[in-house]
Amino acid sequence: MYPSKLPGQGASIFTVMSTLSNQHKAINLSQGFPEFNPDPALVDCVDRAMRNGQNQYSPMAGQPNLRGVLADRQNRWGRAFSIDPDKHITIVPGATAGLYSIFQALVLSGDEVILFDPSYDCYAPSIQLAGGVPVRLSLNADGSYPFESLKQHINPKTKMVVVNTPHNPLGLVFGQSDWNALSEILANTEIIVLSDEVYEHMVFDAAQHISVLQVPTLADRAVAVSSFGKTFHATGWKLGYITAPEYLTNEIRKVYQFLAFAANTPMQIAAADFLTNHPQYEQSVSVLMQQKRNRFAAALKSSRFRLLPCEGAYFQIVDYSAISDMQDQAFAVHLIETIGVAAIPVSAFYQQLPQTQRWLRFCFAKNDDTLDKSAALLCQL
Repeated sequence: MYPSKLPGQGASIFTVMSTLSNQHKAINLSQGFPEFNPDPALVDCVDRAMRNGQNQYSPMAGQPNLRGVLADRQNRWGRAFSIDPDKHITIVPGATAGLYSIFQALVLSGDEVILFDPSYDCYAPSIQLAGGVPVRLSLNADGSYPFESLKQHINPKTKMVVVNTPHNPLGLVFGQSDWNALSEILANTEIIVLSDEVYEHMVFDAAQHISVLQVPTLADRAVAVSSFGKTFHATGWKLGYITAPEYLTNEIRKVYQFLAFAANTPMQIAAADFLTNHPQYEQSVSVLMQQKRNRFAAALKSSRFRLLPCEGAYFQIVDYSAISDMQDQAFAVHLIETIGVAAIPVSAFYQQLPQTQRWLRFCFAKNDDTLDKSAALLCQL
């Protein structure tokens, strides 16, 4: 057998469940992608860029116009330091490529990186491929962060702490009190904070997104990752960006240039044009996704599922313990095969799943008729 860098790692749970969903012609609420199209004006911008001959390599750091637009936006939203488009922003072909570049650039052999489970499944393998050691701490039963446990795990080998806000899969938002607690714990250290903020423009009700770059005590050793794919409802375009202080940006770009060199040119030009002409676009994303969340929740009200609070992102966690005691992956397969609805088992986000937990994740970034039809099927259980 060929020696593997990731022994025991198979296809991701997203590939597995989507493949099974396709085989059974199920309604796919598993993988996190919107069912609806991007704004037609944005598509027109892409078409125009392509027809105008903007089809060759972009500068490695990204199109200057787009980086300028993003710097202006971030400075308007408020950051702990003034964002410079040339020194602080790097456009990448999707957030996953950005995360991989960050881990490869900043994590050295033997470094420990602390993750809060449930955590997105690309983190741990990317850390391992960089020679690092993932240290996985589970959130408390009430969804709060295990700051006492974090204190106990900080040691001279700790290089980085990873935060995901709004959170995938739980939909939690890392609030001001959380940032304050993390800042206090990391005071007098040089530990880097990586904040995965790809769902930053999807926050609901009274929740507020606070970027790590807004936290004065952390911003000078922080990296934030953002996603156009999520914000524009265009995950297949694979476009995102990294924002970090200059000294970290320099290290990340050293690696990134050999990973992809440049992101898609017409999409970058289109994003810059569209955002320039739609200065408040991001606000509409939260409004739309909150409507989707509310519609799906209302449609499931008569079901036996218990819905967990969702403050952001576009996923609804449900507790199915009143329906079945099956393990979550087996129950997810059961749903596909019996009623034709696909979900993601939350165990895929854990190193060690709590024994009594029976949770599934549904993506509600779908057309209304899809949400209504899937909820009607789920209510039959």
